[in-house]
Amino acid sequence: FQKSELGPYAWENRMPTWLHDQLEAGPKITAVNRIGRDGRLIKYDQVQNETPGIIPILAQLSALDRSVKQAYYCHPSTLHVGKTPHEGGFCGYRNIQMLLSYIQGAKAQGYEEFPGRLPTVLKMQDHIEDAWDKGINEIGRVQTGGIRDTRKYIGTPEVITYISMPHWVLSLIHI
Repeated sequence: FQKSELGPYAWENRMPTWLHDQLEAGPKITAVNRIGRDGRLIKYDQVQNETPGIIPILAQLSALDRSVKQAYYCHPSTLHVGKTPHEGGFCGYRNIQMLLSYIQGAKAQGYEEFPGRLPTVLKMQDHIEDAWDKGINEIGRVQTGGIRDTRKYIGTPEVITYISMPHWVLSLIHI
Protein backbone atom coordinates (compact mmCIF):
# COMPACT_ATOMS: atom_id res chain seq x y z
CA PHE A 1 0.00 0.00 0.00
CA GLN A 2 1.56 3.28 -1.10
CA LYS A 3 0.88 6.56 0.68
CA SER A 4 0.52 8.21 -2.75
CA GLU A 5 -2.68 6.17 -3.20
CA LEU A 6 -4.24 8.34 -0.50
CA GLY A 7 -4.38 11.26 -2.93
CA PRO A 8 -2.72 14.67 -3.13
CA TYR A 9 -3.33 15.35 0.59
CA ALA A 10 -1.79 12.09 1.86
CA TRP A 11 0.74 13.95 4.02
CA GLU A 12 -1.69 16.56 5.31
CA ASN A 13 -2.26 16.40 9.08
CA ARG A 14 -5.54 18.31 9.01
CA MET A 15 -7.83 19.71 6.35
CA PRO A 16 -8.26 23.50 6.16
CA THR A 17 -10.62 24.97 8.77
CA TRP A 18 -12.98 26.41 6.13
CA LEU A 19 -13.46 22.94 4.60
CA HIS A 20 -13.91 21.29 7.99
CA ASP A 21 -16.59 23.85 8.84
CA GLN A 22 -18.34 23.28 5.50
CA LEU A 23 -18.34 19.50 5.94
CA GLU A 24 -19.49 19.81 9.54
CA ALA A 25 -22.46 21.94 8.46
CA GLY A 26 -23.41 19.34 5.86
CA PRO A 27 -25.14 19.99 2.55
CA LYS A 28 -27.66 22.80 2.20
CA ILE A 29 -31.23 21.59 2.70
CA THR A 30 -34.14 23.47 1.14
CA ALA A 31 -37.82 22.89 1.93
CA VAL A 32 -39.72 22.43 -1.34
CA ASN A 33 -43.46 22.27 -2.05
CA ARG A 34 -44.86 20.37 -5.03
CA ILE A 35 -48.29 19.51 -6.27
CA GLY A 36 -48.78 15.76 -6.45
CA ARG A 37 -50.60 13.85 -9.15
CA ASP A 38 -53.68 13.82 -6.95
CA GLY A 39 -53.57 17.63 -6.62
CA ARG A 40 -52.42 17.63 -3.00
CA LEU A 41 -49.47 19.64 -1.78
CA ILE A 42 -46.38 17.53 -1.07
CA LYS A 43 -43.63 18.96 1.13
CA TYR A 44 -40.15 17.52 1.04
CA ASP A 45 -36.55 18.48 1.75
CA GLN A 46 -34.23 18.94 -1.20
CA VAL A 47 -30.64 18.14 -0.21
CA GLN A 48 -27.97 20.07 -2.12
CA ASN A 49 -25.88 17.09 -3.22
CA GLU A 50 -28.49 14.31 -3.34
CA THR A 51 -30.44 13.47 -6.49
CA PRO A 52 -33.29 10.99 -6.09
CA GLY A 53 -34.94 9.23 -9.01
CA ILE A 54 -31.98 8.86 -11.36
CA ILE A 55 -32.05 5.06 -11.50
CA PRO A 56 -35.62 4.76 -12.88
CA ILE A 57 -34.86 7.44 -15.48
CA LEU A 58 -31.72 5.63 -16.62
CA ALA A 59 -33.66 2.37 -16.83
CA GLN A 60 -36.33 4.03 -18.98
CA LEU A 61 -33.72 5.57 -21.28
CA SER A 62 -31.97 2.22 -21.64
CA ALA A 63 -35.26 0.54 -22.49
CA LEU A 64 -35.86 3.10 -25.25
CA ASP A 65 -32.35 2.83 -26.71
CA ARG A 66 -32.25 -0.04 -29.21
CA SER A 67 -28.45 -0.22 -28.99
CA VAL A 68 -28.63 -1.23 -25.32
CA LYS A 69 -28.68 -5.02 -25.20
CA GLN A 70 -28.44 -5.44 -21.45
CA ALA A 71 -28.24 -3.09 -18.48
CA TYR A 72 -28.13 -3.64 -14.73
CA TYR A 73 -29.19 -0.99 -12.27
CA CYS A 74 -29.25 -0.72 -8.52
CA HIS A 75 -32.42 -0.30 -6.50
CA PRO A 76 -34.62 2.62 -7.66
CA SER A 77 -34.48 4.25 -4.23
CA THR A 78 -30.70 4.65 -4.40
CA LEU A 79 -29.70 8.31 -4.35
CA HIS A 80 -26.96 9.81 -6.45
CA VAL A 81 -24.75 11.70 -4.00
CA GLY A 82 -22.27 14.18 -5.41
CA LYS A 83 -19.86 16.79 -4.16
CA THR A 84 -20.83 20.01 -2.48
CA PRO A 85 -19.13 23.17 -3.82
CA HIS A 86 -15.34 23.46 -3.29
CA GLU A 87 -15.03 20.29 -1.24
CA GLY A 88 -12.60 18.37 -3.46
CA GLY A 89 -12.29 14.60 -3.57
CA PHE A 90 -14.36 12.71 -1.04
CA CYS A 91 -15.53 10.06 -3.54
CA GLY A 92 -15.15 7.12 -1.15
CA TYR A 93 -17.42 8.82 1.36
CA ARG A 94 -19.97 9.62 -1.34
CA ASN A 95 -19.91 5.91 -2.26
CA ILE A 96 -20.69 5.04 1.37
CA GLN A 97 -23.57 7.52 1.32
CA MET A 98 -25.01 6.04 -1.89
CA LEU A 99 -24.72 2.54 -0.43
CA LEU A 100 -26.46 3.71 2.74
CA SER A 101 -29.22 5.32 0.67
CA TYR A 102 -29.83 1.91 -0.91
CA ILE A 103 -29.87 0.19 2.50
CA GLN A 104 -32.34 2.79 3.80
CA GLY A 105 -34.55 3.02 0.70
CA ALA A 106 -34.76 -0.71 -0.01
CA LYS A 107 -35.08 -1.50 3.68
CA ALA A 108 -32.23 -3.96 3.18
CA GLN A 109 -30.86 -6.05 6.04
CA GLY A 110 -29.63 -3.77 8.80
CA TYR A 111 -31.48 -0.66 7.61
CA GLU A 112 -32.63 0.01 11.16
CA GLU A 113 -29.01 0.78 12.04
CA PHE A 114 -28.97 3.77 9.64
CA PRO A 115 -31.94 5.97 10.53
CA GLY A 116 -32.41 9.54 9.37
CA ARG A 117 -30.27 11.54 7.00
CA LEU A 118 -27.06 10.30 5.48
CA PRO A 119 -24.05 10.90 7.73
CA THR A 120 -21.59 13.68 6.91
CA VAL A 121 -18.02 13.02 5.76
CA LEU A 122 -16.73 13.95 9.21
CA LYS A 123 -19.21 11.61 10.91
CA MET A 124 -18.15 8.78 8.58
CA GLN A 125 -14.49 9.46 9.35
CA ASP A 126 -15.29 9.23 13.06
CA HIS A 127 -17.16 5.95 12.54
CA ILE A 128 -14.31 4.39 10.57
CA GLU A 129 -11.77 5.48 13.19
CA ASP A 130 -14.06 4.11 15.94
CA ALA A 131 -14.29 0.80 14.09
CA TRP A 132 -10.49 0.67 13.89
CA ASP A 133 -10.38 1.35 17.66
CA LYS A 134 -12.61 -1.70 18.13
CA GLY A 135 -10.32 -3.91 16.01
CA ILE A 136 -12.35 -3.88 12.79
CA ASN A 137 -9.92 -3.77 9.85
CA GLU A 138 -7.44 -1.91 12.03
CA ILE A 139 -4.74 -2.28 9.36
CA GLY A 140 -6.53 0.62 7.64
CA ARG A 141 -5.24 3.01 10.28
CA VAL A 142 -1.71 1.70 9.85
CA GLN A 143 -1.94 2.09 6.07
CA THR A 144 -3.46 5.58 6.11
CA GLY A 145 -1.96 7.00 9.28
CA GLY A 146 -5.54 7.87 10.26
CA ILE A 147 -8.21 9.74 8.31
CA ARG A 148 -10.06 11.85 10.90
CA ASP A 149 -10.27 15.50 9.79
CA THR A 150 -8.13 14.89 6.69
CA ARG A 151 -8.69 14.87 2.95
CA LYS A 152 -6.96 11.50 2.51
CA TYR A 153 -8.62 9.22 0.00
CA ILE A 154 -10.31 6.10 1.28
CA GLY A 155 -10.95 2.93 -0.64
CA THR A 156 -12.98 -0.24 -0.61
CA PRO A 157 -11.57 -1.51 2.73
CA GLU A 158 -12.82 1.60 4.52
CA VAL A 159 -16.21 1.42 2.82
CA ILE A 160 -16.51 -2.23 3.90
CA THR A 161 -15.29 -1.31 7.41
CA TYR A 162 -18.05 1.28 7.68
CA ILE A 163 -20.83 -0.91 6.36
CA SER A 164 -19.76 -4.05 8.21
CA MET A 165 -19.61 -2.57 11.70
CA PRO A 166 -21.78 -4.77 13.90
CA HIS A 167 -25.01 -3.23 15.11
CA TRP A 168 -23.77 -3.07 18.69
CA VAL A 169 -20.90 -0.80 17.55
CA LEU A 170 -23.31 1.48 15.69
CA SER A 171 -25.55 1.72 18.72
CA LEU A 172 -22.56 2.93 20.74
CA ILE A 173 -21.56 5.46 18.09
CA HIS A 174 -25.05 6.84 17.36
CA ILE A 175 -25.25 7.98 13.75
